[in-house]
Formats: sequence, structure tokens, C-alpha cells
Amino acid sequence: TQISYDEGKNLGAVANIAYDIVPGLTITAEVSYLHVGEDTVSNWTGADDEDNFGGQLRFQRSF
Repeated sequence: TQISYDEGKNLGAVANIAYDIVPGLTITAEVSYLHVGEDTVSNWTGADDEDNFGGQLRFQRSF
């Protein structure tokens, strides 16, 4: 879990959870949130809306 906030009222939050399906196979789900505040120096995310959500699903196999 990671949360960030700055004086430009930009807020970002990311959280994930990992689950071992069987020994050696892990699935990780991650969600992210970005609130674009009043002062944004650079918008590297390409997010044009004020509130933005994203996510990913990762499958990892260990041998």
C-alpha cells in the first residue's frame, strides 16, 4: 500500500493483495487511484479527468 499527497492537492493511492493459489503460483491484484489537484507540474499518467482509477492482475509462477 502506498499513499502520496502534495501541496498541489494531488492525491495518489495504490493497494495490492497477493494470494497463493498453489505452492509456486501467486496471483496479485492491484488497484490505483489518482486525484489530479489544482497544481500539476507534469501529468506523466496521461490522466485528463480529475479522478482516475486503474488496476492490474499479475500471475507469477516460481519454479
